[in-house]
Amino acid sequence: MEENKNMLDWCLYGNDKREEMDRDLEPEYLWDTLQRYQDVFGEEFGVKELLMLKDIRVKAMIAGALADMPEFLIDQIGKANNSSTFPSVTRAVERIADVIEEKWQEERE
Repeated sequence: MEENKNMLDWCLYGNDKREEMDRDLEPEYLWDTLQRYQDVFGEEFGVKELLMLKDIRVKAMIAGALADMPEFLIDQIGKANNSSTFPSVTRAVERIADVIEEKWQEERE
């Protein structure tokens, strides 16, 4: 649940979140993270294991974002619907969101 919230935060905050994640991949931050994991798991925990953890985290975030996509689209449609600037775009996107939501609910059943 928290990972899903983080993905929505990424959309809402834009470059700030992206820059934070990029910074986490800089060598000095990776080194600190590796040392903390080695303190817990021992010296055999290496760069390969750390990168595997990063990979799992990213995949979990992507899965969470995909799961939240219909809800996010519906929310965005609601916001666009309240705006007088995008009435025709809103109707088109709303139709797309309806189809996505129907397919998503079919898969859940």
